[in-house]
Amino acid sequence: MRNNIDIDYVHSRAIVREIGERLRASLKPEPKLPARLETQIDRLRELERSQSIVPDAEHCRKPRH
Repeated sequence: MRNNIDIDYVHSRAIVREIGERLRASLKPEPKLPARLETQIDRLRELERSQSIVPDAEHCRKPRH
């Protein structure tokens, strides 16, 4: 069974700020990727934007004789 508690705006915002501060303090920043891996990821992003990196089916077919 829940008890409803009315909290005014000022207290509600204070609680939200406190939760945010505690989350920021407890979460670790993501480590920086090695430069080589970052370069490869950037290259993949470029390829995705420019064209498909998967060859068409026509390019994969071998000519039949």
